[in-house]
Amino acid sequence: MELQHLQQQLINQLEKDNQETVIHTDIWCIPMYTYEVAYQPVRKKTMDILMKILLFSCQKASFENAEQLSEILLVEPLFIEDLLRKMQKNGLLERQDNVYRLTKKGKRQYGRGIFEETLEPAVIELLYSPVHHQILQGDIDEVLDFDDFPDQLYRYTKEEEVKLINEDFVMKEIQALKRDELEETRQEIKSILSMENTQINDVPCIEFIVKNEENKELFPRVWNTLFNNWDSCLEKEIMEKEKMEWTAKFQSEIK
Repeated sequence: MELQHLQQQLINQLEKDNQETVIHTDIWCIPMYTYEVAYQPVRKKTMDILMKILLFSCQKASFENAEQLSEILLVEPLFIEDLLRKMQKNGLLERQDNVYRLTKKGKRQYGRGIFEETLEPAVIELLYSPVHHQILQGDIDEVLDFDDFPDQLYRYTKEEEVKLINEDFVMKEIQALKRDELEETRQEIKSILSMENTQINDVPCIEFIVKNEENKELFPRVWNTLFNNWDSCLEKEIMEKEKMEWTAKFQSEIK
C-alpha cells in the first residue's frame, strides 16, 4: 500500500460528516530501535517441607552426601540427591570442606520460606521510540511494506534520547508487557542478561491539521503506521508546541 493512498483514505475519514476540514497535511518518519533482550526469569513458590528440613539439617550439622541425610530423614537417597542438586543449582547450597553449607541466598530464602527457582533465560524483541520515550507494540515488518517512504524526519526527533534506555527501564517494560503471563506462571524477572540494538527503522506517520467547522478551532491528528491508529502522544506534542503558530499561518482558513 502507498502512503499517499492511505493519506487520502484518512482525509476522507476525517471529513466524512462535514464537521471537520483538513487544511494541511504532511508525511514524515520517526526512528524505531529494535532491541533483542535476554532476561533471567525466576519462579517463586512456597518452600516445601522436605526442602526446609534439608536446609535446616545442613545448617545445624555437617553432611557429606545424600546417603547420610537419607538415613536420618528416611527418604530415598535418589530423591534427596535430586533435591540437593536442585538447591545447589539455584544457589541455596554450596560445598565447603566437602560438606553442604547454606549460602547467604539459602539462609535468606529459608528464613522467608520462599524458594526462587532459576529458570532458563528468555529472549524478547522490543521496539523503542526515542520520540515517545517508550517501548511500543506493533509489527515493524508490515511498516516496511510501504513503497513511498518519506525522507523527512519528525521535526522534534532527538536521537540522543536513545541513551535514556537502560536495564531498569527495560525490566519494568517487560514486566508490564508480560504481566498476565508472569502472574499466571508465578514468575518474576530477576535481571537483564544482555541487551543489543539489532536495527533501526523509520516508521512513517501522516500528519493532519484539522479545523472543526462548528467552533473554528484547529487541532492536529497523526496517524502512526506502526500502531495502524492515531497517535495521541505525537498529537499532544504538536498541539502544545505549534498551536500559536497555526493562528497566524492558517488565519484565512479559520474564518
